[in-house]
Parts: sequence; structure tokens; C-alpha cells
Amino acid sequence: MMDQAMPALFALLVSAGLALAGGRLAALGAVALGAGLVVGWIWLLGGLSASPRQLPERLPPLALAILLLAALSLWRRAPPWLLAGLGALGTGWWMGGAPRTGADLAQAAPVMALVALHALLALRLRGARAVLAAALLWAGLALAGPPGPAALLALVLLGASIGALAGPRPGLAAVLPFAAALAALAALPVLARGTPLDWGLALLPLAALLPWPRR
Repeated sequence: MMDQAMPALFALLVSAGLALAGGRLAALGAVALGAGLVVGWIWLLGGLSASPRQLPERLPPLALAILLLAALSLWRRAPPWLLAGLGALGTGWWMGGAPRTGADLAQAAPVMALVALHALLALRLRGARAVLAAALLWAGLALAGPPGPAALLALVLLGASIGALAGPRPGLAAVLPFAAALAALAALPVLARGTPLDWGLALLPLAALLPWPRR
């Protein structure tokens, strides 16, 4: 059990270390969560595949690409709406099987649209809400998810989200890797089995968007 938790712990440490360093160099804080996620997922799956055959293998290349997009936005100062749109559409396209022809695009369009919408909604999850969303997804996948490493991948996302709390409130560049990862992870059970329960699991982390009671 401890061995399975090591990637998540490492993701937490990397994310927290970069988030703390963000006090001196803002760019480090902006990539903290994404960097922790990438190293944790690569460690968990044992490498990075440019042509993944299994659904979980799609996640590390996606996380790395979104992290690079977020880092590039800091350097080039791209408009936030453009960054969010490219990241969400790229996530949907990748999880839809990376279609290249018109026929394949038409077939994958529903998956692409739903994953992209999930990612756009998840951009509103920051700080404690991001941790709650990751925890809800991890719990759901651990209890009722399909066989495979989906729950452990979600645990890495949870670890990276907790580590990022050590830094200041994240901007759009910092939260984009989380949003893309959450949407991609939520799509795994739907793509693997597609039962009503799997659709419920996909929507579960978005419960963190609900208003919190005030005292």
C-alpha cells in the first residue's frame, strides 16, 4: 500500500516545494501543481508513451503538454481566454483518441465536447475546492471505478493539489493543468465502461463547484 502511495507523496512534495519557491519566482509557483502531477504520473505508470495504447497511458503526455502550454503562457503573456480554450480543446481532442480525419473527428465529437466542457468548468476550482474535487474523484474511483490505475492516478492529482496549497492563490496558468487532469481522469471510467455509474463518477468532482454554506 505504501508503494502505491509513493507517487502521490512525491507529487505532493514537488508541488509544495515549487509552490513555496514561487514566493521568489512567480513562474515556479505557477507550474507547481502541474509539475508535481507530471512527475507523479510518470513515476506511477513507469514512463512516458508518445503513442499510448491504454487509456491511462494517455494521461502523462497530456499533463506534460498542458504544463508546457501553461509555462509558455507565462513567457509569451498569452490572453487567459486563449490559454483556457486551447487547453480545454486539446484535452478533449486527446482523450477523444486524437482524431485527425473528418470522419474520426465527427465520431469523437461528443467525447471531445464533454471533456472540454468538464475542463472549462474545472478552471473555477482553486485552492481548497480543487483539493475537494480531487478527493471526491479519488474516492469515487477507489470505491466504484473500473479496474486499473485510475484511482491511483487520481491520488497523485490529490497529492499535487494539496502541495499547491503551500503557495499563493493560483492564477489561470497554474490551475489549467489541474483542470485538464481532472477532466481527463473523470473521462476514464466513461470511456472504459460507460455505465450510468461511470457517468456519475465523472460528474462527482464537479460537486466541489456547489456553493459552500456560510456561518
